[in-house]
Amino acid sequence: MASLIPLLNQSLGGYLREALAAYRAKAYPKTTHTERFVLFGRGRTGSTLLSDLLNQSSDIDCDKEIYNRKVLFPKLFLKHRNRVFRSKVYGFKLLSYQLREKLGQEDGRDFLKYLVEKQGYKLIYLTRDNLVRQTLSKHYARFRMSWHETQSLKSRPKMRVDIPAFMAELRAGKELEQYEEKCLEGLHYFKVSYEKDLMKASDRIKLVDRLYHYLGVRLFKPQSRLKRISADHIGDYVENWEALKQCLVYTEFAEDLKKC
Repeated sequence: MASLIPLLNQSLGGYLREALAAYRAKAYPKTTHTERFVLFGRGRTGSTLLSDLLNQSSDIDCDKEIYNRKVLFPKLFLKHRNRVFRSKVYGFKLLSYQLREKLGQEDGRDFLKYLVEKQGYKLIYLTRDNLVRQTLSKHYARFRMSWHETQSLKSRPKMRVDIPAFMAELRAGKELEQYEEKCLEGLHYFKVSYEKDLMKASDRIKLVDRLYHYLGVRLFKPQSRLKRISADHIGDYVENWEALKQCLVYTEFAEDLKKC
């Protein structure tokens, strides 16, 4: 019975959320937003960190991953969802796998184009330069059963990576990256690199300063409340890192390996 609950949540939770949004929207017949945006990218590219920074502005409501479960009417759901948020600027997170898999009959590229060209959403595209580190970050989050931390870690337990599963996920990540590139063709977007814009606190301040102007909000100085769960040196949290390196060195991911 316990294992049935997550299944029902994934299969029906989106439809219930959709119905609730429609009900709540009745109290707010008009939106108050002067700007709208979407944080788009793959998992572990810093979308939660960036949304936490943006939500510290009284002018911004950055919603969660509203399409992490299937919905029947994605466009209508978004219309209802953003109506209940009353800040000057509304945004939400959209991961690329959700664009590909969770929108029912909607084509992902057409939906993204609809957001930007028809609904006026500003597109903020989050990327990560190193796919090996990004995929390790996913594995380590699952290993620890925690995706985000607000306290610095005193110690990091080491995980042992299932190498065949890791290689399969790496290649799936590459396919998803190529899907994103196709979806973004012809669209204007603001690009955010995890390594260049979000890893260091000083770079986050610079990024938020650029986003003030992009989103048209008042200046604010956010606090970096979320902490990294991985380490700079991969061997500090991956038990079989040397064996994994040997598997990667003769693959298409060898260049990423040089940066690890």
